[in-house]
Amino acid sequence: MNGLVKKFMDTVEYLSDAIAKIFTPSKDDFPATGEQPYKGDPASENVK
Repeated sequence: MNGLVKKFMDTVEYLSDAIAKIFTPSKDDFPATGEQPYKGDPASENVK
């Protein structure tokens, strides 16, 4: 019976760690890029 309780507690800990990882704010540290100009061709008026 003690092994069953240990296995249950391990499962609860595994699931709670996964839930905590999903709902914690990300720690990404990307540089600010700002507005990027688009230098492509304008859309053709013939395409509908």
